[in-house]
Amino acid sequence: MRKYRLFIWLVLIGLLACPAKLKSQENEAMADSVILFRFVPQRLMFYSNAHNDASILQAATLIERHRDAIAKGDAIVRVQGFCTSFRSEAANLRSAKNRSNQVKSWFITHYGMKEEWYRTSNHATSYKGMDDIVAIMAIVYGKEAAAQPAPAEEKPAPAPPLVRTDAPAQPMPAVSWAETPQTPDAMPLVRQPKAHTWREYKTTPWSVKSNLLYDVLLMPSLEFEYYINRRWSVNLEGNMAWWHNDPKHRYYQLATISPEGRFWFKTKGLRHGHYIGAFVGGGWYDLENGGRGYQGEMEYAGISYGYMFPIGKHFSMEAGIGIGYMNTKYDEYLPMDGHYVFQQAKRMNYFGPLKLKLAVGWNIGRWVKKGGTL
Repeated sequence: MRKYRLFIWLVLIGLLACPAKLKSQENEAMADSVILFRFVPQRLMFYSNAHNDASILQAATLIERHRDAIAKGDAIVRVQGFCTSFRSEAANLRSAKNRSNQVKSWFITHYGMKEEWYRTSNHATSYKGMDDIVAIMAIVYGKEAAAQPAPAEEKPAPAPPLVRTDAPAQPMPAVSWAETPQTPDAMPLVRQPKAHTWREYKTTPWSVKSNLLYDVLLMPSLEFEYYINRRWSVNLEGNMAWWHNDPKHRYYQLATISPEGRFWFKTKGLRHGHYIGAFVGGGWYDLENGGRGYQGEMEYAGISYGYMFPIGKHFSMEAGIGIGYMNTKYDEYLPMDGHYVFQQAKRMNYFGPLKLKLAVGWNIGRWVKKGGTL
């Protein structure tokens, strides 16, 4: 009798454990299933093509199948954004977030979803070698579904239109989805061609900078840098202080110009990383402070090291130092009876620091007018 009771208990335990096991397997399968939405590199608009149209229907079917669990809080829709097509990590993260929100907003607006039913994360990396797959959706059960809702800043903008990219020879008008259907199989397409223009800010390879350390010393500086590519750039720097007070015999006059070639390494994007450079330069000076004065010319050459990082979209900061050799020939003079009396001519050679930099730069860009059919 005891054997039968033990057998019955084992059967009951097995029946109770089986659904849980099946549910666990289902959860694992759901967590591993992904739906990909493709975006054009360096473009944020949610385009409609054969792949994205099929992904929308696939995602709608998956959501409908698990809608009850999602509404109860037992499951969530997991969305991830992946992007590497922009030049900086910050730009890639912004783009991934924007694109993820576009995918979410479409289903929120057109398929009755809610913001709190999503969990989003974004990455400045590729997904399995694909750079602009960008948005990945899956249904996830378990602890992640019970987590707190996404932060307020993740709330998407109004649903974007889908713009076709796989048109035949005759351009096909853009399409947008009709009002939310009850089932994904009843989801028709409505053609709504509309001309649209917009402005887009495009950065150029040019930057304008000013060395704040020289500016504080009343020696205003101006630099122009041109980026040949991500590894090489050329920089032209000029400084000038042309102050004088004749009655007190005070002269602070100095002007230099220095071209420089730079090699960038360990870059995180254009205008973000470390560099080494080689520079040459020359200048003129007249220095006097109420007594003996020095007037002459100089030539110098050396190597430099620096680091630059972006501040927002349009500005950057640069810190650096330059060390090298300088040769100068100058005339020494004394002010006497309203005249400047020549004393002697000298030449001096110097090796050591020649530049010290803490500069702010403006990344020159321009607004480009674009248009198309939405």
